[in-house]
Amino acid sequence: MPQVLSDLSDALAGSVDAASPSVVRIEGRERLPGTGIVWDSSGTIVTSHHILERDDNIKIGIQDGETVEAELIGRDPTIDVAVLRVPANSLAAPQWTEPDTLKVGHLALSLDRPGHNVRATLGIISAMGQTWRIPSGGSIDRYLQTDTVMYPGFSGGPLVDA
Repeated sequence: MPQVLSDLSDALAGSVDAASPSVVRIEGRERLPGTGIVWDSSGTIVTSHHILERDDNIKIGIQDGETVEAELIGRDPTIDVAVLRVPANSLAAPQWTEPDTLKVGHLALSLDRPGHNVRATLGIISAMGQTWRIPSGGSIDRYLQTDTVMYPGFSGGPLVDA
């Protein structure tokens, strides 16, 4: 394999390793769990509204295999966002990328945590834009579209840049 491909492969694997502590499993519906991302080290977690079929008895699976109870502290179905809080204060928040550094054509990894391990799928950033009205009625200030394959369980998970 040419060195550039080997280096790229190693860099992508390193990005997954770096982001893994911030990716959590969300058990908020009867069947398939979803995914969330640790927003900050105080226990705030952001995920998708549609993966929470209930407002209580929500569990979060973290990297070390522990499962903790989460409290739903807010949701906005019009933009498909939910915010949870867990009592754990040792959760690792990711290093956030400045949005202005991203461009259409950049590689992106979509991550999820269906069990104890993180899974990844690779794609590119296919579109970016400013204010967008969502069909459900909400409005967001910026959006990013990717062509990563979103297998079951990836909803609510992060996109990681290369």
